[in-house]
Amino acid sequence: MARTFTTLMNQSNSNYDISSGTPLASGHIDDVDSCCHYTMDVRLSMGKSANLETQPELEDSSTVFAPNLEITRESITAAPLAKRVDGKGYQTRSRGPSTSWLDIPPEVKIKMFTYLEPKDVVRCSRVSRDWHRICYDGQLWSSFDVAGFDQRIPADAIASIITKAGPFLCDLNLRGCVLLDKPGRRRALLDACTNLRSLSLKGCRIDGTTIHSFLHAKDRLVLIDLSYHEGVTNNAMNIIAASCPKLERLNVSWCNNIDTHGLYRVVEACPKLKDIQASEVDGWDNIEFMQQLFLSNALERLVLTNCGSLTDESLAVLMQGRHSGAAIFSERPTNSPRKLNYLDLTQCLNISNRGIRKLVNNIPKMQNLKLSMCRGIVDETLVQLLPTTPVLTGLDLGELEQLTSAILHSLASSPCARHLRYLRVTDCNKIDDTGMLAVLRSCTNLWSLEMDGTPISDLVLIEAALMVNRRTRRTAIADNTPFLPSIGLRLSIHDCFEVTWIGIREILSRNAKVVTKIQGVELQQLAEQPACYPKMATYVSNFPSSSTEQLTSFRHERSCAHRVPEHTYPTEIIAIFIGSSKYQPVVHEHTNRVLRGEFSAAQRLEYKWAESTIAQESVGADSVGSWLRRRRARKAQKIYAEEEGRIADDGVRASSRWSAQSGSCALM
Repeated sequence: MARTFTTLMNQSNSNYDISSGTPLASGHIDDVDSCCHYTMDVRLSMGKSANLETQPELEDSSTVFAPNLEITRESITAAPLAKRVDGKGYQTRSRGPSTSWLDIPPEVKIKMFTYLEPKDVVRCSRVSRDWHRICYDGQLWSSFDVAGFDQRIPADAIASIITKAGPFLCDLNLRGCVLLDKPGRRRALLDACTNLRSLSLKGCRIDGTTIHSFLHAKDRLVLIDLSYHEGVTNNAMNIIAASCPKLERLNVSWCNNIDTHGLYRVVEACPKLKDIQASEVDGWDNIEFMQQLFLSNALERLVLTNCGSLTDESLAVLMQGRHSGAAIFSERPTNSPRKLNYLDLTQCLNISNRGIRKLVNNIPKMQNLKLSMCRGIVDETLVQLLPTTPVLTGLDLGELEQLTSAILHSLASSPCARHLRYLRVTDCNKIDDTGMLAVLRSCTNLWSLEMDGTPISDLVLIEAALMVNRRTRRTAIADNTPFLPSIGLRLSIHDCFEVTWIGIREILSRNAKVVTKIQGVELQQLAEQPACYPKMATYVSNFPSSSTEQLTSFRHERSCAHRVPEHTYPTEIIAIFIGSSKYQPVVHEHTNRVLRGEFSAAQRLEYKWAESTIAQESVGADSVGSWLRRRRARKAQKIYAEEEGRIADDGVRASSRWSAQSGSCALM
């Protein structure tokens, strides 16, 4: 990976005439090839030999150049040269005051290396001793992520970086790392990391003793990630409670050897804790622990995926406390609302309607709510809950088989409809077109909609295309300038058997739709705005002055002298994920063409795919003239195969046989 180092001291280099002591003019160059002073863009090309087209003789012996430099004539700008007269009277040239690598301040050198990737920094350390010292400077490694390194870099080099970073290292991510397999290396790393603020040991192959050593005496830790680690126990939670009072985010998901007894000490000792991720952790039926979470009221994010121990009673204590009360007339809870903005209760099988009702009027700041696979939840409960979450942006109701379209009508009329960005109703078999149409008409800011396994039809796809076209204005561009749209809506319709190729074609057609309008432009307007129409403006500027009278009469005859086409493109498109080998290849290729700005190619693919689909559907009909339809289908298939460049050598029969055996579309 090549990075450009530009000499930072160009402006400070003044060019003087040594004989007179006066500066030379800033553009005076007699002979470019004889120049000895350059302002260079030095490109570090690791693994390549030096290629120097012009290499002046260096007078400063302290000047250090890397052996792997690539300097071209285009990257070299000649500068004025100073003149001097030698003893024999000949006029020679010498360089003015130069700036070598050693003259650059150390902080500037470190700043230059911050623009490189970690693996490139390690490779640059082999250039010289000076570069080696800079590459392993602690100021350069305040944040260290093992994932950014190449596997070919030895573990000793990575361990050396962590050791030499010392107190400068603040963010350390060792997920899946095997650096700590040697006791000596482990001890050095533990002694070096003294000022950590973020520590991630996700899936790291270390034992519990090493984890305890990492957590001990780290009073500045704010984030700890110990997920997917079997060596984490309640003893580690005790150490965190004793050593990390500033902790704000804790992730112990899929750590099967801890429970809420260890988390209780952490919550009690860390008053700033606002993010707990504890998927598949036991003990959430502990009422004492839930009461402690209720009293602290600092949680903003709680992830309890697949926590079967969570019950309706414990969830009620978390929301309203052990001794909760309600107003007499409004029946609203008297306690203060929770600060939660992210709650994940996916696959908590012991949660029912009784527990979800406790969320009503208690989570006004909720932005992402996931209730997937919580059996027993019905429409009535969610109809009461949704109006009390005015800033909701994400809702997951997947695999709730008892939900009907009534919940979607309630969602469309709730205050959060204009904020909703993500909706998932996968495998909700009782949801039909009426509910989805109401959502698409009200929730105009949707970015992702998952409807896998639902009985929706083509009407939903057509309404989704209309919604995207209504919420974004089309982009108008003249002179055939290329335009690249962006994805505005992602639709997932796996196993939606009521959806046909007609609805899919409607979306593809609108994605690639380009509207061309002929706009009349006067010659005077073209001359005043040459940037908009450069070709015509050049013509007007070159118009002969003797023809002014003819031009004036021409303007009187016709108001417009030139008609310029103006094209309007879709600003946002829809990306569809079907999961069917019959349609998905064509949809994927069509979307890629539109994203690359190839609208004509996308329109051609959509048109021919529709023709091929119609021909294939009519081939199987047993009626008079079926052989003629099959013949036309084979002929069309040959044309489309030639279009895509995938026809076999032995003709149409081999191509059709290959498509029939593979089950793919004939176009793709």
